[in-house]
Amino acid sequence: MEKTILDYIQLIQKKLWLILVFVLISCTTTYYVSRTFVKPVYAASGQLIVNYISQTQGSNNLNEVNVSLNLIQSYKEIILSPKIMNEVAANYPELGLTAGQIAQKLEVKTSDKSQIINLRAEDGDYTKAAGIVNAVSATFIKAVPSLMNLNNVKLLTPADTGHKPEPANSGVVMNMLISFFVSLMVVLGAIVFLESINSTLRTEKEAEQLIGVPVIASVPMIRRKQLGHKPEQVTGRVEEPSYAVLK
Repeated sequence: MEKTILDYIQLIQKKLWLILVFVLISCTTTYYVSRTFVKPVYAASGQLIVNYISQTQGSNNLNEVNVSLNLIQSYKEIILSPKIMNEVAANYPELGLTAGQIAQKLEVKTSDKSQIINLRAEDGDYTKAAGIVNAVSATFIKAVPSLMNLNNVKLLTPADTGHKPEPANSGVVMNMLISFFVSLMVVLGAIVFLESINSTLRTEKEAEQLIGVPVIASVPMIRRKQLGHKPEQVTGRVEEPSYAVLK
């Protein structure tokens, strides 16, 4: 039997307690897992700028700009090279990281037709993540003149070590919001699916729509408290009503 939107709304109202219990359990579990097992990860970022390579002041032409832009890709590889990573690990022992660990935590991005190199580091401690970005930036700027015979890289934006951002891997509040909406969709979908495959007739309206003739009479369910007698005076057992099932 085809159901209307009103029928599904009434079904949701009847199952509202089940929906609330399921969502509550899901959100509580998410909160516990987020607090107990998920460690926050913080991200710090900084920027380097690659200047024109012209040696003559005021002679920034198109060819010099293109050469500088092409150098950015080389600079990106140099930043992540073992030479820079080893120097950072040796010159900044307070980080407590090896060259390989620094490389794993560091991300270098560039954009087309841009002179900006973006550095991003992630760590469980934001201060350490900012220290990685600043250490790599300083080491790279110092190494460029000897490696490329150029001195055209400057620090544009250092990582702010005093900043206290939110975790980059979503906080407890965000995880709970996601859990709320996902669990709500799951329980609603399950209720609607189970109702759509259930062929039980529960009301006179459903029987009338299925058979096509009006219902003349029906036997209502009689509860114990409706008999008007005390429980010990009741000799028979009042059974639950039977439903008709379509095969």
